[in-house]
Amino acid sequence: MKDVWERNRQFHEEMSRFFGHYYTSLVFEERMKPFSGFGENRIKITIAEEEEEKSVIGYCLSTIDNHEGQMQTLHVLEDFRGNDIGKELMRRHLEWFETKGCTEISLVVSNENEKAIRFYENHGFRKNTIEMRLFKS
Repeated sequence: MKDVWERNRQFHEEMSRFFGHYYTSLVFEERMKPFSGFGENRIKITIAEEEEEKSVIGYCLSTIDNHEGQMQTLHVLEDFRGNDIGKELMRRHLEWFETKGCTEISLVVSNENEKAIRFYENHGFRKNTIEMRLFKS
């Protein structure tokens, strides 16, 4: 999963016109630390593998806190997009949230990642707030 996560980090670093620098120093182990305190009933990690080589091509990590689900990160390698892998990861996690009695599910997505926003909207998510930042030198 780490290699695919790193490609996701690089994607965001390169894709973002204004905020790519936020992704430059992200480290997988540091990003995963907050999830170590979640018991198995409150965290779900699903890995998508390429069948022939058994290599990781996508993943989804979700958590639950007080009946609120949060999709923490979902990524499918670019070469494998368009094959419903992301949809299947999303389906499995939405189903998991439902079985756990989640009454609200949220996620955070970069405002510049228009494809991801459309993907999430196609699964019923709606925009709530927009965070804006001003950089001063």
